[in-house]
Amino acid sequence: MTMTAPLAITGFGSTSMLLWALAAVVPILIHLWFKRRYQVLPWAAVQFLLAAVRARARRIRLEQLILLAVRVGILLLLALALADPYLEQLTQLGPSLVARPRLHTVLVLDGSYSMAAAEAEQSRFEQARAAAVQIVSAANQGDAFTLVLLADPPQVIVSEPAFEPSDVIEEIDALRMPHGAAALPPTLAHVERILTAAHKRQKRLAKHRVCILTDLQQRTWSAAERPAVRQQLGRLAELATLELIDVGGGRGENLAVTGLQQSPPVVTPMHGVEFTAEVQNFGGQQRSAAVEFFLDGRRIHNESVDVPPGGRATARAVHRFDASGEHTLEVRLGPDVLELDNHRWASVPVRPAIRALCVAGKQGAADFVALALQPSRAENPRIEARVVTENALLEEDVGQWDCIFLCNVARVGADDAGVLRDYVAGGGGLAVFVGDQTDAESYNRYLGPTGDDAALLPARIGEPSVVGQYRFQPRKYEHPIVAPFRGHVRSGLLTTPVWKYLKLKPVPHAATALWLDSGDAAIVEHPFGQGRVILVATAASDQSVDCTVDPPTPFSALARWPSFPPLVQRMLDLVVAQRNAQRNVSVGAPLSWSIGGVVQPSAVSVALPDGQTERVWMTVEGQRGRWSFDATRQAGLYQARYDASLAEEQTFAVNVDTRESDLSRVDPESLPAELIRGVQIEPTDASVDLPPRRADWALFRILLTTVLTLLFVETFLAWRFAGASR
Repeated sequence: MTMTAPLAITGFGSTSMLLWALAAVVPILIHLWFKRRYQVLPWAAVQFLLAAVRARARRIRLEQLILLAVRVGILLLLALALADPYLEQLTQLGPSLVARPRLHTVLVLDGSYSMAAAEAEQSRFEQARAAAVQIVSAANQGDAFTLVLLADPPQVIVSEPAFEPSDVIEEIDALRMPHGAAALPPTLAHVERILTAAHKRQKRLAKHRVCILTDLQQRTWSAAERPAVRQQLGRLAELATLELIDVGGGRGENLAVTGLQQSPPVVTPMHGVEFTAEVQNFGGQQRSAAVEFFLDGRRIHNESVDVPPGGRATARAVHRFDASGEHTLEVRLGPDVLELDNHRWASVPVRPAIRALCVAGKQGAADFVALALQPSRAENPRIEARVVTENALLEEDVGQWDCIFLCNVARVGADDAGVLRDYVAGGGGLAVFVGDQTDAESYNRYLGPTGDDAALLPARIGEPSVVGQYRFQPRKYEHPIVAPFRGHVRSGLLTTPVWKYLKLKPVPHAATALWLDSGDAAIVEHPFGQGRVILVATAASDQSVDCTVDPPTPFSALARWPSFPPLVQRMLDLVVAQRNAQRNVSVGAPLSWSIGGVVQPSAVSVALPDGQTERVWMTVEGQRGRWSFDATRQAGLYQARYDASLAEEQTFAVNVDTRESDLSRVDPESLPAELIRGVQIEPTDASVDLPPRRADWALFRILLTTVLTLLFVETFLAWRFAGASR
């Protein structure tokens, strides 16, 4: 005959709560304090009543004892419920009982967008969520859970151990996969902090484990080979049992749109623009891909490309816009296992023209630059150039210009520096040509590093060179400014006469685009804020002359050489492309913009790809407003809508970082031994082989229900006994 093991209390969730049982003494003390006291006085007249009084007193005493027992029971049961006891079936009918240790599980779900791959009906992320729900559902009473999303940056969803499974399951169901990568070391650091805190604050949690549900993608898990990460895993192994649940699979075949470029970088009406899409094959077999281009939702071009194994192919579409305005471009591939990277978007604002302000430090210093930018007075010029004197710089609304050229401007003051710093930081472009009037000390003082501020200029301006015969050296033509000259040795770039220049010392992280054969830098550039700055070591006009030598010698013949117009236009394209780059960012990068004509702070509504809208506030500096939005967790198109008085809207494109598109996996056997337990899940099955759940009883719920029942009973008895005693 099979005997059912009896139930027994094997432990308490919070033993300290049992101290509240001392409150049960209070009703007893109150009962004793208010117990009827009487003095016996012999009185013959009432002797005949004694028999009746004794009978009634026994009934009243019984009623009071019943009420006292109910009230004491309420307090005792409440204290017991707060202590959270749990029952288990005894494993044997012996006298010794062994309490089951409570388990704390840290669930870590891989949120990198490779988890969106779907080799079967469910994506890997959906499989991971289903497996996590099953783990929580199989938990015993008193077990606790915390929840972390393996992402970049990591997201701690449930930071403190949660003891209610339904709450944890609700958080798991609400998880949405960001369209970004995953950073293993910072995620492990978060897990370590959670475990350390749980060991200190949750003494009732005797056992801890970490369950990582992941697809073991190469980009994320290659970090496990680093010594620092191995040390992290070793520390975690001392705090908890580590388990790896693999939801990946498949052969890793995937195509992705990895790039989308436009030329020229700034689009104007009636001028053609070429869009180039790059398709990469991350698999081991040659694939054919249908590439479609959609402009504002309308298909303008499609073609088929063959992509070799591990290689790339390009598709091109040419379009001409008839008018200025906001436009969006989308490139699509056919479906495959990872749909997320089969789309790439671009924001294509079409400007009426590119506007360049040329500031002349002396008569004629900027004329050649303006002529190179706008060689003719056509009706619809791509570039509009205007020449002003250096005194007009502080009077201009520089925000309406795409680029400012400083040509042989003598000095720069604090006010000029403030205007230029704000202008470039907000997305403007700045190009500086030195000359015979250039006061290097003022440039270095106000446009170089200032306190905690970075240097606006990409190089420190040094002493002038001796007069001599110098030539440009583009070296490998790698920089975008000089790249178009590659293969065109007769363009004049290599033969440009330079007789004098100012020596430049590039700041850290600045890029040198062109050198002189003396070894010194000729053109240096770097980004600043949301804009870009270019510094040229020689003059942009033959009006700059060194009069200290005989005969007087101009700085260079650059302005009259055939290489000058394309060189200046490439410089313009580089600095204005920086502003357009703000409209096309990667997932996780902030969106920000600066607009003029703003006099007071106002709200900006940002429409997200999923249809939701969020609001951010614009700050005002001078007459310009700036705003920033950093919750770009989804790929797609974002639209910023402003106050009606501004009458402006901008569309921003947010794209995935396609390094995550490589679905190559690490070998589980190559992972550190600290991952001591691995659980393999087939791609089509989200089940996990877990130990059977113990027969735990939610005793605290029963106790609380009993307390509530006794409260009603106590109220009824008090009313009933009081009525009976009248």
